[in-house]
Amino acid sequence: MFGRAHSETIGSPPPAGISELVFCIVDEKQKVRYRFHAGLPDPSGGDVFQFLEGSPRTVENPLLNDAFKTRISMSLALSYGEGRKKLIHILPYERKRGKWRFACMQVTTAPPDPDTAGGLGTCGLAEDRACLVLVDSTQTIHSVSSRIPESFGYASENLEGMHLPDLFNVADVEVFQACSADTNESIMSCTFFCLDGSKRDVEIKKFSTPDKYTLYGICDVSPHQRMEEFAEVTARERRRIGQDLHDSIGQTLTGMSLLSQSLSNALQRDGHKGSGDASQISGLADEASNQIRQISRGLMPSEIVRYGLLASLRELAQVTTGSCGLVCETRLDDSLEFPDVAVETHLYRIAQEAVNNAVRHAAASRIDIVISEANGMQQLDVVDDGRWVEPAADVVGIGLKTMEYRASAVGGRLQVGTSPQGGTQVTCRLEIDDSLATRV
Repeated sequence: MFGRAHSETIGSPPPAGISELVFCIVDEKQKVRYRFHAGLPDPSGGDVFQFLEGSPRTVENPLLNDAFKTRISMSLALSYGEGRKKLIHILPYERKRGKWRFACMQVTTAPPDPDTAGGLGTCGLAEDRACLVLVDSTQTIHSVSSRIPESFGYASENLEGMHLPDLFNVADVEVFQACSADTNESIMSCTFFCLDGSKRDVEIKKFSTPDKYTLYGICDVSPHQRMEEFAEVTARERRRIGQDLHDSIGQTLTGMSLLSQSLSNALQRDGHKGSGDASQISGLADEASNQIRQISRGLMPSEIVRYGLLASLRELAQVTTGSCGLVCETRLDDSLEFPDVAVETHLYRIAQEAVNNAVRHAAASRIDIVISEANGMQQLDVVDDGRWVEPAADVVGIGLKTMEYRASAVGGRLQVGTSPQGGTQVTCRLEIDDSLATRV
């Protein structure tokens, strides 16, 4: 296939979240020598950005002329339509002395779907967590896209001339060299060595060229790993704080209550007027001790492990109603099952944070906690009838960040907006899939 001057491959469907992926090799006369294509042409009329306009054998897009003239790597991100993007990368390289070729990659991301979270690779492309490197048969890097993930620490010119074993374990290099190219299948579990000596988990895609070069797409997927680590650290800290509250402050308050009651009894026997005050102090200490127990139990997720998500949400509603002076009720689909305890814990924490926000900031009189299923998706909703406050664009609270991290850790999507009652509605939607199993 690669021996012919013009060859074309129709690849398997592109990854989730991508509507079209085109990779081609173009000579210095702007003639297409090889073309790989996956996905249908963009139905939105966005062909004005496609670099294969008109005849599929000639590149005519003026946006790319500078790359052909200067022979410098170029990356473009073009937004249009309803959230669509075209991401174009051109990697020039000298095939033979004085003979130039251009490896061109165009990825068209699909419009955002509120019901799906998209694939890791799609997120990486959209967030500049991916780069392209062009490698010859000796594993030498000849060209790199102008956009490099900041976490890698390199500039594109630093990577040119390096070898793949300088950036990956030798075993990893052997694995992705042996994998098939042009399939859109990701090569997972590879470790990239950054300039500062740190390591990043990466996802790799591989595309072949007609002249024994290989184009690798390298996507940093470590942020997803950090989300799980963040959730794990948060859970440990919650357990520690809850235990400390129960064992230290809780015990101190219990002691204060007993001593105050003993003092009250002694003063009463002596006919002293201060016995009532001492008794009142004992009662306040008991009340504070009960509040500490509730707080510590809320911080420690043992009740979820023991009783399950639905029972824990019912208890949360009962405690909120009893202690906060408002109505908190649940509507829970008992037929739904969740992949593991970790998923249930994350959903419980999201509900707990949403309820706390409604109590503290929304001046709500009613809160509803709902677990349901719609279109094959499990969904948590926490809805209040309080006061909706539009968050400032440049201010994101730690509570919202934590909820977003938790939703991402279970493959879900978090949405916060106005409720039909005029208050706030927090929704976490996730797919029913065994792949949602995660770690706390």
